[in-house]
Amino acid sequence: MYRLKPVMNQDVVCELPTCMYTLKPVCAYSHDPKAFSADSATGLAAAAPVDPMSIEIDNLLQKAENDELRMLAERQQRVLQQLAELKKEIMAMRTELKLNANTPPAVQPSTPLKSKAQLKAEPINLTCLQDFVVNASPEYVPYSLLALKNLWKDRLNLQVECFTHSTVPKLSEEALAFQNAVTVSGTAAANLPRIKVTLIWKNVGAYTEMITSPTSYVPICGEVNILRYLSRCGPSEFNYEQRDNVDEVDSILDACYLLLNKQNVKQRQQILRTLGAKLGKAAGFGGADLSLCDIAFTSAVKQVQRTVAKDVNPNMHKCMGRVAALAGL
Repeated sequence: MYRLKPVMNQDVVCELPTCMYTLKPVCAYSHDPKAFSADSATGLAAAAPVDPMSIEIDNLLQKAENDELRMLAERQQRVLQQLAELKKEIMAMRTELKLNANTPPAVQPSTPLKSKAQLKAEPINLTCLQDFVVNASPEYVPYSLLALKNLWKDRLNLQVECFTHSTVPKLSEEALAFQNAVTVSGTAAANLPRIKVTLIWKNVGAYTEMITSPTSYVPICGEVNILRYLSRCGPSEFNYEQRDNVDEVDSILDACYLLLNKQNVKQRQQILRTLGAKLGKAAGFGGADLSLCDIAFTSAVKQVQRTVAKDVNPNMHKCMGRVAALAGL
């Protein structure tokens, strides 16, 4: 290939300006210049100079490493000590469990359930009473409203007024009979607290709706949930939450809700068998007293009896007959 001339001559001298002070090179070491000179006696070059800054950095790194190792050793010692204490506690618990293995557990006395007569009948809080609207289908009549109206006649006046939505062309005979019974004005005292219920027959299926605030329209879905709401704001002796078996009552109410809203016949039969097992041979879910579970169960079975009539055992029929006699269904 062809040759090129040098781009820059290496012999060019660069003149530095003298208007500012000069600074020594930062790489210059503060050492003895003789250290770089050759040994006159041996003729060998002296050893490489030692940088004081490098020595200082090495010392700092060594100190930091020693401190970190010391802290790590102390932490490890604390962990080992905690493990030893934990092992000692576990061994003590193991010995105690072995000693108590042959001791029969103490039998906890079961808390008796409070009856309706034992519950204190407190005055009804008028601030909790609020008129509401119920949307119900004529195919799923909410019999619990009629039951509570009759049971609470001496404590709370439950006034029900019925209307028919345009989506319902004609009411069934069952719905008409219920409407005539629930709208009848009883002999309630004039000084009793009052709740006005507006019942609208509407095609909502099994999901009976309760609306307490028409402006916000936040419905409470399900007849058993309406019962829960009314039991809290109604007479205290009918409030199941004051009893000791709240969890059991809630599970029964949930089963009644599923019995209504499960469209599969096999699922309804399974739920009905579960409720029958909970009822057993007792007169009702609440024992001798008429409970909220009895009302919810009777209302749910009456609404779906077309599909599960053959699965209702004699004791269930007896329980429903008692509810019908006491609650006027």
